Amino acid sequence: MIKKYKWKKRLLISYFNDDEFHSFIKKQVNYYFQQNNQEIEERRLKYVVITQDDFHLNQIQIFNKDTFGLYLIGLDGTVKGYSKDLKLLDSLLDIIDSMPMRKMDMKK
Repeated sequence: MIKKYKWKKRLLISYFNDDEFHSFIKKQVNYYFQQNNQEIEERRLKYVVITQDDFHLNQIQIFNKDTFGLYLIGLDGTVKGYSKDLKLLDSLLDIIDSMPMRKMDMKK
């Protein structure tokens, strides 16, 4: 599933085992994406929700299945940022803007 986005999109992945908390996280992230829509599009960022079943079905190997949180995945498919809660959103755009591929995009 994640491989299809490699070199096309950066991913913000939410992965939590507590359904109630995950529902809260999803609402907050969706709100963040709505409020920052233009910046999100410019940075080629996509929000993806992953469940524990996804590890078994899609053999996701970029992070440990027992480490829950928000993950920022770069265009190269590697983890660029992580937080156990919404803190990653505070620096999300700055982290992306510091990435070499993003710097190249901004020069164009």
